[in-house]
Amino acid sequence: MAAGDWGRRVLYGLLFMLTGVMMFLAFGVLLLFTSYMFWVIVPTGLVLNTFTFLSLVLFGILLVFARRKRRGCLAAISLGGMSVPGLFVVLMLLHPFLPHRPREQKANQREPLPSPSGRYVLTVPIERSSSHKGPLGYGMPFWHVTISDSNETVLYRDPNEDFHGIHNVYWVWDDQDRVWLYNSDDGAEYFYERTDSAWRRSRWRDGKPGQGVQRAAPPNALYPPYVRGEPAGVVRVP
Repeated sequence: MAAGDWGRRVLYGLLFMLTGVMMFLAFGVLLLFTSYMFWVIVPTGLVLNTFTFLSLVLFGILLVFARRKRRGCLAAISLGGMSVPGLFVVLMLLHPFLPHRPREQKANQREPLPSPSGRYVLTVPIERSSSHKGPLGYGMPFWHVTISDSNETVLYRDPNEDFHGIHNVYWVWDDQDRVWLYNSDDGAEYFYERTDSAWRRSRWRDGKPGQGVQRAAPPNALYPPYVRGEPAGVVRVP
């Protein structure tokens, strides 16, 4: 093989790898940005899937053009640009069949979380609002306390949209099958209890006449480590 052919192959390989690395970094920055900030306005999956689709289409068109014009450098760049989004698509297709590591959850953010009696199960999902819209038209995310029975039939779902998904909330059961929730946004504590065959939410020690219930303090396990002054701990959930 002539030296010129070797030189072109090396150049094509470098262009392929350089474009692939740039696309990998672009995916990383996009994932970081959407996971920590932009997800509040637009679902992360939508952003990543749109970016993947557009990348494959644009670099695919560029590859067709490069093949017709016999532009080796352009073809190498096109293949490099398609490599990372192509790998992303393959991983998405294989994801249901791949082994999954246990999720790490904080002790006061475990879900589903059975009550001490075993009669109820607590989940606190982040759901997008149908009434509070973001600037791009997608619902803003809020935490919703949801209590089900042991058969997974929903008995209660907090309809209020007070706990914004951008802030953390923490929850535990007490020995009386009450749910306690700590809102990191304002440091307020809430409890949910079943009275008169219905679940009701109250704010603990709110200081307003006729509102709230003055009772025993919330369980210490409710509070995050920065409130208790303890190191963070996690539990493994299959």
